[in-house]
Amino acid sequence: MSRDRWILLRGLTREVSHWGDFGATLAAALPGTEVVPIELPGAGTLREARWPGDVAAAMEDVRVRAGAWRGRTFVFGMSLGGMVTLEWAARHGGELAGIVVGASSARDLSRPWQRLRPAALPAILGGRLRRDVAAREAAIVRVVTNRADRWAEVATRWTEIARARPVSGAAARDQLAAALRWNAPARLEVPALFMVGTTDKLVEASCSRALARRFVAPLVEHPTAGHDLSTDEPHWLAGEIARWRSGIAG
Repeated sequence: MSRDRWILLRGLTREVSHWGDFGATLAAALPGTEVVPIELPGAGTLREARWPGDVAAAMEDVRVRAGAWRGRTFVFGMSLGGMVTLEWAARHGGELAGIVVGASSARDLSRPWQRLRPAALPAILGGRLRRDVAAREAAIVRVVTNRADRWAEVATRWTEIARARPVSGAAARDQLAAALRWNAPARLEVPALFMVGTTDKLVEASCSRALARRFVAPLVEHPTAGHDLSTDEPHWLAGEIARWRSGIAG
């Protein structure tokens, strides 16, 4: 019997290593499923690759690298990865059995200050100018996660990633520009679930609510989680995805 495949797509300047143990957590919640994290251009093992232009072009790049699969393919995308996921579902819906989008936003549905909260700007944008990688990553961790008990641990791990595979300023700029320009598709032809942390300090939760309304899709909120759901609440996230998946025929 063919197995389901779940593709994981990360967000702005993040790579597959930033998922931590979430891939294993999701696989445990979905027995018999293959979980495949894929890099966005400009990050991780593709840090030397240029961002291909807009979100739709990045989606085509990801889609080619994902390749064919004999079973069903689902995609879970976070933030910028969620925009790529929505483009895939809108343009090539026949390839996907369903999508989950976490903490994302669209220019035509939300205001700029909702999509990138002003209080987060020093850490997210100003941090690119810092030569102290550890200080930069620690500042990012405090914006995108709400688990203060894990800040030191996560910052240490993310600093190691940043030193091993630094994202160039050009790649960060191009990814951000594409995200800020992106408009949501008019419709989707595949089942979709939207997820968000109510207390997200980077992107207002209202942005995910607006996307869910656009596509008349379910939205699940965690009352205390931040932007990075897979770091703050990995078991809750995997459990909600599995619950939603169980309601899809097939």
